[in-house]
Amino acid sequence: MTQKYWLEEFLSNPRDFIDQFYNQGKYYQKIRAWDKNNKKRKNPRSYYVFTLDSEDAKRNATFSTFEFGIKEHMIRRGYITKIASLLPMNNLKGNLLKLAGIQIEENVFIAPEVTIDPVLRGWIRLRKGCSIGWGSKLFNHLFEENGKIIIGYVDIGEEVSIGGFASISPGVTIGKKANIGAEVRLAPGVTIGNYAKIGAGSLISPFLTVGEGAEVMMGSIVTESVSPGTKVQGNPAKVVMEKIRDRQKKGEKPRLDLIVNPNIDKGNQAI
Repeated sequence: MTQKYWLEEFLSNPRDFIDQFYNQGKYYQKIRAWDKNNKKRKNPRSYYVFTLDSEDAKRNATFSTFEFGIKEHMIRRGYITKIASLLPMNNLKGNLLKLAGIQIEENVFIAPEVTIDPVLRGWIRLRKGCSIGWGSKLFNHLFEENGKIIIGYVDIGEEVSIGGFASISPGVTIGKKANIGAEVRLAPGVTIGNYAKIGAGSLISPFLTVGEGAEVMMGSIVTESVSPGTKVQGNPAKVVMEKIRDRQKKGEKPRLDLIVNPNIDKGNQAI
């Protein structure tokens, strides 16, 4: 019975079976257990928050990170992703990132100098046809000053466009054909709906949702969830137009994105 058990485990998940023979960080089993149980949920969560032990909370973040998994593997994956980041998009780059545990589908474009977090294998997924601009960063773990750690999946949808130097945090989900501008910061747990647009330089605060077809104007600071089909602007971001698609279907001309006067009357007047 014992032989059958380990053989079935090896055949079903060879990487995890081999991992048990390495020196594992003390949070490794905790993270794996959450990941396994979370995937069984009817509505799986995209992120998990827990507190480090008091000693680890005082340590340098780099050393504490090694307690999340298997030190040897994380170092190797780190070097692989660094080499891949220096290459233009080609088959070699794609294969290196897959070797490092990144889930990549077909026709994905990743510009040079993109940083992809190698700590949690298989927690970052880049779906078919998406593109990531120069210098962007994708993280699946972040430290907080109070000793808490946020880990989470990063799921980039089909045909999503992400501009240069954007920052994607743990637990971020981006729906298909969404457009994320340059230097956008998506905080942990953010959900971006299908076809949504986030203007350059904007910040979306933690655990918020930007609904399907919604638009966040350039440089906005979003502190509340945005309803589907709504346009918001400002710091903090306020609604400047609702039901964008419905208005366009009625033949109304959209206002300029970069110059919005919220005080004009409901008719489409020239700005």
